[in-house]
Amino acid sequence: MGRFLRCLGLAGAVLLFGRLAMVPVLAGDLYVYSGAGLRPAVQPLVTLFQKETGQVVLVEYGGMGQMLTRHDATGRGDVFVSGTAFYTDKLAGRGEITDVVPLALHTAVIGLRKENADKITTFADLAKPGLRLALGDPKAMALGRTAEAILDASGLGEAIRANVVARGTTQQQVALYVLNGDVDAGILGRSSVFQAADKLVMVDIPTEYYTPEEVTAGVLKTTTDAGTAKAFVDLLASPRGLAAFADAGFLAVPAN
Repeated sequence: MGRFLRCLGLAGAVLLFGRLAMVPVLAGDLYVYSGAGLRPAVQPLVTLFQKETGQVVLVEYGGMGQMLTRHDATGRGDVFVSGTAFYTDKLAGRGEITDVVPLALHTAVIGLRKENADKITTFADLAKPGLRLALGDPKAMALGRTAEAILDASGLGEAIRANVVARGTTQQQVALYVLNGDVDAGILGRSSVFQAADKLVMVDIPTEYYTPEEVTAGVLKTTTDAGTAKAFVDLLASPRGLAAFADAGFLAVPAN
């Protein structure tokens, strides 16, 4: 912990104990950007990697749009773990990431509290007048982009958007709106509902409305230790890594 508290002039905003905090980033630390909704799978693998290698790993969790902006603003970082290939494709197109691998599917579902299960049983029910819905901000998070695409493809976008009363910048924020009863339902990642199965139920979204996003990870060109960064990405994509994503409620990428 002492090393964690020493500062060499570099500081990063990292989700620490549930809050965004400025923490020192030391030379030799592995710095990872990750989608906030991926934390239940990523964090156990961070712990495993640190235990097996002795390498300090700092992870900044947030909406993927936010994470890309953070990387662009700081010009640093070692690994980028994205809730959608959209962002790693964007980095690849700029020549700023290598060794990108698919990890899991980011599948969207309707999430609602168990006591509201009779209100929404099909996707079309989201258009019922008077419902209160939460969606992700499409500029801030991958699932927000997915939700907008789903609404557009459904033909019910106008009616459903009329019921949206809250927008979240992370999947956790959208899930909290649902869990706290601030809204009747939200479009969430399957993993978020899976992890709150004691309180939430899920309603599937017709597959013709969207293609699930692929969770991806790669080594940033700004890395100061490409070997260690690649080793961490390799762990994410290993059988142990893929099992961690499955345990967190993510579905596997279909084999080619």
